[in-house]
Amino acid sequence: MGNRAFIQIDSKRLETPIILYGHYSGEDNLTAVRNVLERTNRIGDPSYLTAQIFYEFAMNLGGYTGELGFGIDSGHLAGNEDKNVPSVYVNADTGEYSCEGTTYTEFMGRALTY
Repeated sequence: MGNRAFIQIDSKRLETPIILYGHYSGEDNLTAVRNVLERTNRIGDPSYLTAQIFYEFAMNLGGYTGELGFGIDSGHLAGNEDKNVPSVYVNADTGEYSCEGTTYTEFMGRALTY
């Protein structure tokens, strides 16, 4: 049922990671992360970066209307979630992200400094 996808966002500034969930999102999770990291200037600011990723994932790619289909949670993905595509893990502090055991670093070095 559905085409479930997850994004886990980690940061030293967050007590626990933030998890974004899309019920019919397919591979939009990876696309959303890449789209945002490519254009944002908020790497290093987990609050803004998380909002930007959710907006891209749910609104721009998913057509979210504010009803059902998307969610926000906190915690750690355990790997046994009922999902249809690989989860994406984002380090909001550095811009590093990973999917299916591959780590991508092309957006590192663009992080804000405070």
